[in-house]
Amino acid sequence: MKIIGTIGDGNFLVEATFREIDYLAGRTVGSQQGYYSSDRKIQTGTTFNIVKAFDQIHRNDRRKSEVESLRATLKAILVGLDMIEPLIEEPNPPEEKKEEVA
Repeated sequence: MKIIGTIGDGNFLVEATFREIDYLAGRTVGSQQGYYSSDRKIQTGTTFNIVKAFDQIHRNDRRKSEVESLRATLKAILVGLDMIEPLIEEPNPPEEKKEEVA
């Protein structure tokens, strides 16, 4: 992506490849060729709300440590549950005595 110029306060005119547009949009929208060899063109003036997507990525990144902590806690709980002895053991049927044939 290349900044070509500025348009007012905080706005830029950019040059972007179809692949860069796909990455910014989070899906295939700018590729030169669509499914079944149909051409896909982006109209001038098309807008992409990528700020919302990147906000979600950053929120997920901040939550990563919380998720890892929760994973460790759940793992410890599962290990603890494996160590608990059953309160009531299953009954074992008496062993049958085999008579020896002489």
